[in-house]
Amino acid sequence: MDEAAADSDAAQKLLQTCLSEEATNLNGPGRAELVFKDECIYCFDTPYSAGGLFVSLHTFFGVCGRHIELFVAKTSSRIFLNIHKFVKLSADEPSDKQQQIKTDYSLRVFPLHSVPLPITDECGAGAIPQICAEIIAHAGAEVQQQIDSGIGVQPWDGGKQRKIAKAASHLVQLTCAGPPIGYSDWECARCGLKENLWLNLSDGVIACGLYAPIAGIKGVGHAKAHFEATGFPLVVKLGTIEHGDGDLYSFNEDSGLMPVRDPWLEDHLAHFGLDINRFRKTEKTSLEIELETYSKYEFSAIQEEGLGLVSAGGPGLTGLANLGSSCYINSALQVLCVVPDFVRVFADELLCQKHPSEISEDFGAQLAKIFVAMKSGHYSRQQSGGTAENCGGAGAIRPAQFRRVAGRHHHEFSTGRQQDVEEYVRFLFDKVDNAFGSCSSSADAGAAPNPVDAFRFRLVTRFRDELSQCVRYTPRTDTILSLPIPMHLCTESDTVVNGLTVSRKCVPLEQCLAAAFGEEIIDDYLSPVLKRKGRASEQQRMGTFPDFLLLQLRRFTFDGVRGIHKLDVDVHIPDELDMCAFFSTGELQPGEKSLPAGEDDHTKHSPSTTAKHQQRRLGSHVEPNKAIVAELLSMGFTVNAAKKAAIFTKNESLQLATDWLLQHIDDTDLNDAAPSAPGSAQQLQQPQDGAGGQKNDGTTGPQQVRHGNCHYQLRAFISHIGPSPHSGHYVAHVKADNGQWHIFNDEKVAKSQHPPKSLGYLYLFQRASR
Repeated sequence: MDEAAADSDAAQKLLQTCLSEEATNLNGPGRAELVFKDECIYCFDTPYSAGGLFVSLHTFFGVCGRHIELFVAKTSSRIFLNIHKFVKLSADEPSDKQQQIKTDYSLRVFPLHSVPLPITDECGAGAIPQICAEIIAHAGAEVQQQIDSGIGVQPWDGGKQRKIAKAASHLVQLTCAGPPIGYSDWECARCGLKENLWLNLSDGVIACGLYAPIAGIKGVGHAKAHFEATGFPLVVKLGTIEHGDGDLYSFNEDSGLMPVRDPWLEDHLAHFGLDINRFRKTEKTSLEIELETYSKYEFSAIQEEGLGLVSAGGPGLTGLANLGSSCYINSALQVLCVVPDFVRVFADELLCQKHPSEISEDFGAQLAKIFVAMKSGHYSRQQSGGTAENCGGAGAIRPAQFRRVAGRHHHEFSTGRQQDVEEYVRFLFDKVDNAFGSCSSSADAGAAPNPVDAFRFRLVTRFRDELSQCVRYTPRTDTILSLPIPMHLCTESDTVVNGLTVSRKCVPLEQCLAAAFGEEIIDDYLSPVLKRKGRASEQQRMGTFPDFLLLQLRRFTFDGVRGIHKLDVDVHIPDELDMCAFFSTGELQPGEKSLPAGEDDHTKHSPSTTAKHQQRRLGSHVEPNKAIVAELLSMGFTVNAAKKAAIFTKNESLQLATDWLLQHIDDTDLNDAAPSAPGSAQQLQQPQDGAGGQKNDGTTGPQQVRHGNCHYQLRAFISHIGPSPHSGHYVAHVKADNGQWHIFNDEKVAKSQHPPKSLGYLYLFQRASR
């Protein structure tokens, strides 16, 4: 008996032993049960990885060869279905059509899992063949969760959620009458046009799309004419297919030509002998065309278009695939991955401590899974001498499970729509705070510090009664410093980008800081000391300086004519930032007298007082009118801001609520949580805990602020392309330890030649070593 036969015989005997011990526990997956057969639960290995994926016949969790031993130790599950996908070359086909995806299935038993066993009735495994068949036929967990949740938008959706095409689930597919379809060199079957081409998924006919002269898109509309002649509605735009999806339209939806999605696109393409993984993005998406039309300068500068960027790879240089308007998630994660506290806490150790049944639904485990993969460089791809444009999506991590788990139950982040990245970073910080709060009294917390503490700082508000000269200092904590852009101080300058000369408004960051920390005058203030009306002043200062300082530029504003719109301005950002001038201890200085404790009477007299001041004087709880909140949400305001507007105007009208928001649009606490239960108003009257940040109410763990020197260096920034924070595209730029800047444009990672610092929306500064 040769060695291979001996190994097979040993594995077969081991299988029989396992079956005798575990046979009663083996059942196939139910229809609603999740089968994790697309990705390892511990990492991002897939059936395409070396050795394939091992799917447990007990739990239906998939693991890779590197993690199978850990999985068995945690579960005692030893019988697996191995799924191994690979590209098969066929010498009989032309070079552009010679690749086919082949899938091998075999039975494996640990610890002899390297030995494949055939899945046959003769293996003596009883129900094993049936269970394997059910796993193979079952939709993967990601697809099933996507269908169940309705998430399915792509970068070209402009933040609009796409529905599954009506024809997709029972699509009629005919044999292609024309020549074999390739992966390039397409042309319209009727006019010969070689761009703006759409593949009909029913009969394989390629035809041109509609003419769009403003965007410079050629077309005669033969794709639609073909539908009218045949009744076959579902088409996909060639040149946009990547990551298992594409720019899809259906001609027979209720509202006419509508963007849709097709969860079975891979199978529908395979009908014509096409491998979905061989397609490369060669045409701009509809959203990219829209953005380019909207702002050629912004689009080109932020993405460093036309500069022939050299792709980069390795530890810390791994792209994240765009799952459909998920660029805000990708950009936020790339920036947070710079912070050692996050990388240390959300590490491999945390992931390995979890039981496999917890990992898929645990926020901390999913965040650790991503950070470990990003830092390892295992999933990055560096093509020597290649460009970012031709690297496609190879080597990218798909953060699908993280997006679902992190956004679960949230009214916005649980959807597939585009979101504001600043709001998302705050949301992630809240999630981390809550995670630390839930384990603060358990062994799980250990000695690891809350990583959000690296960002947390204390702000001090100095309020001065000008009549009595008395002063009050009020501290509060925050994690992002929001800065206004003083448009009245802008200057004009000409800039040339890709041969295009544009006139740009410019303002230095120092002016934004001065505006944020400037003095605000409050008129008609009733002095609680002298009982006379006069003036008061209010000014903010930094009470502490965090390890990492996040700055948000308020590029989005609101007016009654245009609604939410973006300020078209360059803000000159220094590489080194000195914040010393904006510090205050928050204590009375020599010669200052303390303003007596009591009601902040100025909140009754000034329309410019902040939302938090107004919260403190609420006499009773008011439930926000849902209709008013819904209307304000449709304008682009956050839920917290919309609720506050309704509460503080006593639900009188949408107009009053809108006017209130316009008055308070620059308040730093506008998006803080609104009162939501009886007693909330009274709770807001309590002073905040000035010793250690926010008061611990049992939902979050102890939150600490750190304090060090006031000198910072720019480490990363996130830029936004488009007119609204809830549409468009986000891109991150990160500075490596060696000083090299890199651009992270979803899955594409490249060396940055000219990082567009002046166009950023969110900036990360790290405390300088002194």
